[in-house]
Amino acid sequence: MALLSWSNQYLIGNDLIDGEHRELFRLINAFHDHWIERRDHRSIARLLNQLVAYAQVHFQHEEAIMLDAGFPGLAEHQQIHEAMIDTIFRLCQSFEDKNLHLEMDTMKFVKRWLVDHILNNDYLFRNFLARRKRSVAAPEQ
Repeated sequence: MALLSWSNQYLIGNDLIDGEHRELFRLINAFHDHWIERRDHRSIARLLNQLVAYAQVHFQHEEAIMLDAGFPGLAEHQQIHEAMIDTIFRLCQSFEDKNLHLEMDTMKFVKRWLVDHILNNDYLFRNFLARRKRSVAAPEQ
């Protein structure tokens, strides 16, 4: 049973970012499925670590694309990424230490993490790209 469902509302307008967001949805759903099915702690931890590693690479790609596009909110976006990675690393460590209370905190975080980040933070970049595209397409006066 999927925790998150992909929707075109999550599209940013950059093929690489959008493809990686879809993959993050897939990884979060795989992590959730393993967790719900009460699979062994080791396989759940492996999926969680895979999710974190993929997110780090995605954030690097996203930041490089933002830099290349001249996105003025890049520095703030990088700080948000760093805070997210710090939080997920702490949750991963607690999960690996078998702090069972944090299993639910981990699940809540990964669910909120992707959707909230896309809708609240990545949309700023989406809007920037859309404005830039309109200004390039607008005829000179």
